Amino acid sequence: MVDITAEMLWNIARHYRHIESLLNSQHYNVHAIAPHLNQWFIVYGINTELRAAHFIAQACVETANFSRLTEVPRDGGREYDAGTRIGRNLGNTEVGDGPKFIGRGLLHLTGRENYTNFGSQFEKDYVTDPTIVARNPYVAVKAACYYWDLRHVNAAADRDDVNKVTLLVNGGYNGLEERKGALIRAKRELGII
Repeated sequence: MVDITAEMLWNIARHYRHIESLLNSQHYNVHAIAPHLNQWFIVYGINTELRAAHFIAQACVETANFSRLTEVPRDGGREYDAGTRIGRNLGNTEVGDGPKFIGRGLLHLTGRENYTNFGSQFEKDYVTDPTIVARNPYVAVKAACYYWDLRHVNAAADRDDVNKVTLLVNGGYNGLEERKGALIRAKRELGII
């Protein structure tokens, strides 16, 4: 079993030393999510140092070094709206779904379909108020671990294939170099290298 601490997460993240509000957010978030990572990692079989390193590296980049649990899309989420190619792929069916179902949680759960399926899995309603996925650290971690498992990311992590892990998590290769850097820091922190 891998034991994740707030100190580990803090050491993996790059810090916003000149932006106090982001630094404070990072500090709060690493302390808020660490115990939940340990709980949900057991449930979803993220139970080796290598799997944990890949998960944490991806989460680190998706959340801007643990500073925010809500995505800041370029066009306010309209790029994900119903009627767009991305929106259709995310299961967004109504006008306004793009901004409503922007990425939230550690791995930025995105799209009506993903929020609906996540809620169905746990018999909860995350569609009416999707912001709970970012506002509640327990849910932010649970959503990320659920999505990791849904996408079968452990297999790519076991092969130490950061490109495949990134594709499965991100749907593309956004921030690939940052993810590689975060992975190196996570591996060091977890004693792999």
